[in-house]
Amino acid sequence: MAKCKKCGARKRSWPRSCSRCRRSESDWTDTAADAADLAEAGGLLAWIWRGVTGFARLALRALD
Repeated sequence: MAKCKKCGARKRSWPRSCSRCRRSESDWTDTAADAADLAEAGGLLAWIWRGVTGFARLALRALD
């Protein structure tokens, strides 16, 4: 058995956190919202949107 790095409890599989720590962590929607805010602040979403629109334009030109 492995030990949890956060609380020192015994757990079964290595990559996952133990059941005690999983229950105490914040909701995953909060984490997703924080990641979205960070991506928006960094301009990542704008670059992704530019890539999508550029690919669509390229595809439409190929059809003509």
